[in-house]
Amino acid sequence: GSATSMAVGYVEVNWDLSGELALGVFSAMDAGSLFLMHFTDSIWVCYAGYLVFKACYMLLITIATFQVAVTLSMERYALMFGFNNFVALLIQTVLTVVVVDSGGLGLDISTQFLIYGSYFTLIAGIFLVRSTYTIISIKCR
Repeated sequence: GSATSMAVGYVEVNWDLSGELALGVFSAMDAGSLFLMHFTDSIWVCYAGYLVFKACYMLLITIATFQVAVTLSMERYALMFGFNNFVALLIQTVLTVVVVDSGGLGLDISTQFLIYGSYFTLIAGIFLVRSTYTIISIKCR
């Protein structure tokens, strides 16, 4: 994950044009690796899927953070990233209580992979539709 995050700094990409596309592609790869872990019985395939998931997720977070940081002034970094971390922790806690906890759905591991894979598929769809719209509108100008 850290190697992929470091690689972002060395890649020459127009993030205004293709940032959301990258977020969509890496969200789709995350969804694919989670679905792979759901549909397999091999522990080695699950480990490989987890490695792919973690590397893509770290890259996804790096790109998203960069996209947000570009639009902020230096004085607002701490407030924005503190708020983002708080909201992310809140969402993670709610998802954990709903999906994992016995007071919620209490789902088994395989079903959790299916739920989280569906979540990343939804996110990927949103980013891919938005990036397609952005690219088409820029190209049509």
